[in-house]
Amino acid sequence: MTVKQLARSAGIAPPTVRYYDRIGLLCAEERSDAGYRLYSRADEGRLRFIRRAKLLGLSLEEIRELMAAAEHGCGSTRPELDRLLDHKLQEIDAQIAELGALRERLVSYRAGSRTEPRSGCCHGDFCGCLDDVPDP
Repeated sequence: MTVKQLARSAGIAPPTVRYYDRIGLLCAEERSDAGYRLYSRADEGRLRFIRRAKLLGLSLEEIRELMAAAEHGCGSTRPELDRLLDHKLQEIDAQIAELGALRERLVSYRAGSRTEPRSGCCHGDFCGCLDDVPDP
């Protein structure tokens, strides 16, 4: 399959296929007489694997690690996938906590803010309207 054929079959844009080839996630083992990259059915499976891993929010480096495990079969893939997903879940939980704290800070500040500027809030060379925003 050419890049265009592979991309169409996997539902990915051709430039993405070329990028994955350039960074080593895919590797066209053959070239046509005209110099086009040629991919196999196994490459199509790899590309679908990459696409699905991206849907789980894995980075390309994480996908590279998972693909290395996949070369040894599902017995190696599942534990690596579980490890990566556990790490991803921890990251998401931390982001949710940060966003929750930010939301509370915004709600609190908004509830206490005034619609009209306070007299004397500006000082020096720049606006002081945010001087009363509390540090986290």
